[in-house]
Amino acid sequence: MKLHFLPFLFLLPACVMAKPVEPESVKLINACKELVAMYDREGEENQLVSWFGSVSEGMQAGYCRGVIVEYRRHDELQAEEQRSSHKRCNQPDWFTQAQQIANFAPEPYAGHSIGHILESACGFHAIRTLSPR
Repeated sequence: MKLHFLPFLFLLPACVMAKPVEPESVKLINACKELVAMYDREGEENQLVSWFGSVSEGMQAGYCRGVIVEYRRHDELQAEEQRSSHKRCNQPDWFTQAQQIANFAPEPYAGHSIGHILESACGFHAIRTLSPR
């Protein structure tokens, strides 16, 4: 056996185990599912989950919360710039919006943008599953 093929044998398991690239919209939906699972019905953090949850789950949950908090902050800044007292997002807080996103089925939204999912969770418009943006 020639040794110059040896490095390719070590790369083969990595190639076989590689996951296909997941659309950003699906990542957000799945991350929000993790976030909601970490909280109880009143939106209080479940201490047992924080003790026994994995680092990966915590990072996903943090991603969901960060995206929503930044979206809401930007939404409020836009309302201030337009001198409007009306907030554009109809959800009362970030956790309620995360719950809305967690209820979405990932498959129909694979072609949608993250912005579309955030807007839909705010109640801006009906969710369109047939014509992705």
